[in-house]
Amino acid sequence: MVIRCATEQDLPRIAEMTRDLTVHMGAYTWAVDKHLKHVRRRFENSRYIHIVAELDHSIIGFTGVELKTKRTAYMLKGYVEPSCRRTGVMRAMEKRLTEILRELGISKLDLLVDSGNREGRSTWVALGYQSVRETMRKEL
Repeated sequence: MVIRCATEQDLPRIAEMTRDLTVHMGAYTWAVDKHLKHVRRRFENSRYIHIVAELDHSIIGFTGVELKTKRTAYMLKGYVEPSCRRTGVMRAMEKRLTEILRELGISKLDLLVDSGNREGRSTWVALGYQSVRETMRKEL
C-alpha cells in the first residue's frame, strides 16, 4: 500500500468515494460530477491537503485537512473502501497527514464525527482523538 498526496488525476476517484460515503451515511445524494466540482475547488485551494491510499494501482481510500490557522487544521471526510477496512489504511493515511502537519507547524487537528457513525467514531478514538465538546441539533 502506498500513501501519497493526491494529484489532479485522483480527483474523479475521490469524488466517487465521497458520494459513496454520503450515501452510506444517509446524507444528501449528489451525483458524482457535483462532488467532483466540490473536490476540485478544494484541491485548487492551498489551504487544503488531500491524501490517498493506493493498493495495486487503485485508490482505496482518501482523507485530507483544511489548514485553519497557523497552529490548527481541520480533518475533512475520510473514506476507505469496505473491502479494505480494518486493515490499517486510515491509520496510515492519518499518520502521513500528521507528519505533513507537524512539518508545517500545526499542533492541533480537529474533526467532526456524525453521532450515528459508530464505525468512524471508533476509528478516530483508536487513533487518539478525544471529544472536546458535543454539538446538538434540533430539526425545525
